[in-house]
Amino acid sequence: MKDLAGALGMHKSTVSLALSGKGTISPETRQRVMEAARELGYQPNLLAQRLAHGQGSATVCIFSGVLDVGLTTEKILLVQKALNRQASLDVPIYTCYDTHGDEGEAQAAQVRQLCRQRPRAILCAAQRVRAGVFRELESFQQSGGIVVSYDTQVPITCDQVIFDREDNAYRAARHLLEQGHRKIGLGMSVVNGSGKRYDPEERDDPQALRLRGFRRALADFELPWRDEWFFRTTTYEKGGAELARQFLSLDDRPTGMCIVNDYVALAFMVELTRAGVRVPDDLSLVGHDNQPIAAYCPVPLTSMTQPVDRIAQAVVDLLLDRMGGEGISAESPERMIRITGELIRRESVAPPRSAH
Repeated sequence: MKDLAGALGMHKSTVSLALSGKGTISPETRQRVMEAARELGYQPNLLAQRLAHGQGSATVCIFSGVLDVGLTTEKILLVQKALNRQASLDVPIYTCYDTHGDEGEAQAAQVRQLCRQRPRAILCAAQRVRAGVFRELESFQQSGGIVVSYDTQVPITCDQVIFDREDNAYRAARHLLEQGHRKIGLGMSVVNGSGKRYDPEERDDPQALRLRGFRRALADFELPWRDEWFFRTTTYEKGGAELARQFLSLDDRPTGMCIVNDYVALAFMVELTRAGVRVPDDLSLVGHDNQPIAAYCPVPLTSMTQPVDRIAQAVVDLLLDRMGGEGISAESPERMIRITGELIRRESVAPPRSAH
């Protein structure tokens, strides 16, 4: 503004009013200022505008501990698209895969920087988000910001959308049991957000919830937990092949398997087929998430859904309500929506051969 005022021989306040569109500046003066700004290559600083307008900003930030080629990113993009379409909000996406210990120093630093930009709200895709982030989000709320979290439950008071992974795993295992299987196994990744291996039974983590649901189904049928049928992988990319090697090394094998993640289940199925194990004749298989690949596996895969459309819309609804919905204010009690999946039956499950 100072440079423009000097070039035009105007007072800086006149230039400011002309650029903002406020005040009683004549159309001719406003046009002169705008033309000079364009000639000099000046553009509005959106961050400066956001800081000046404070919490009235039309910006909502999404923070995620991970971006992938699967459902995490799909949910983020659905939320972004809906908020832009329904409320004309600017929705930038930020991510930080933290490897600096349990507190998540790098993630916390990035969220702290986001808070300084004073967005209207921060949406937290909570999977693989570390403890330090939640302290920053609490401070953001105390200063008047809105926080909505989704995916897994978080340790702060805010609106949340929870996908019930325990129920998903329970229903997947129960489907095999109801088909007559009494020897069932579970295959999944055992890598946490910092890249370190952990015991899922000792953490309130998405995989711990799945393990809990699986074991609850076994208990319903009074069946013991067998650790040798808990197949673990430390990678998603080669996880199916790794699980298959563990399975094929056993003399006493399950007749049914639940595999967390349909892409891992696909690779598992392919490796077993190469080894002469037939699905579902020798082994029944249930996947998780019902991704498009499930219908195109060599044997179409029975899978539990993760309803990303419902999850994303629930996040959008909670946020828009909190930003000005009828009967909802910043002081209103937090709300929690729990969303469950459903079983999609295909051809990968049959009764065990002993029951034929």
